[in-house]
Amino acid sequence: MTRKIIILFAVLTLCFYSLISSFLGERGFIANNQLKRQLKENEYKLDKSDVEIEMLTRQEAETQSEDGRRSTAMNLGYKVDGDEVYVFDTKDEVEATETSQNGNEEQKSSSFKPLRPSLILLISVGASFIICLLALLLRRHKGEEDDPQQEESGDAGNYLGDN
Repeated sequence: MTRKIIILFAVLTLCFYSLISSFLGERGFIANNQLKRQLKENEYKLDKSDVEIEMLTRQEAETQSEDGRRSTAMNLGYKVDGDEVYVFDTKDEVEATETSQNGNEEQKSSSFKPLRPSLILLISVGASFIICLLALLLRRHKGEEDDPQQEESGDAGNYLGDN
């Protein structure tokens, strides 16, 4: 019975370690999903930066002529002769922008962190130990405990021959 429990413990530990590491480990399912999301975000940022570079290149090309400079100045809100300039307080807009940026940083910091292999091993050994302990208690409760005298007496056939 002791051998069975040791084998059960080893098999359960191996199974639990494999299962836990496949979901919560460094190369597990959840970590891979997190990496895919991060990759999509990075690709989006890269595409956005490419578009901005292209727009700036166009604007630079437009500013080579006098008409292009005037139209760019008007688009950027510079004063043209005869215009009245109004100034608005934009402190609320700046604070709202800073708050939204802080919220994004908090979301990024709360990303999934995979478990270390040593912690996964500890969890799997603990779970295997508990299951093996429960198996031992159930066997003793049912009365299926091994009888050491039966295993040691290999001469059960001799009793038949003595009669």
